[in-house]
Amino acid sequence: MPTYDLTCKDCGEKFDRFVMRLLRDDDKICPKCGSVNVGVGFGGGILGTGSGSDSRGSRTCGPGAFG
Repeated sequence: MPTYDLTCKDCGEKFDRFVMRLLRDDDKICPKCGSVNVGVGFGGGILGTGSGSDSRGSRTCGPGAFG
């Protein structure tokens, strides 16, 4: 589920939106000044699959973990 990092291009306010859908125009209104001139970035809402995780992001056990 994505978190969008937003920055108002008029006043410089930085804020984020966590939504379970695509970002809509009404989500991009600056809470400080009310401007709609807002830049959108993509935040860290995705789970990685680094070392120790399977392809679904779940933890995996190494050899001998249960023995």
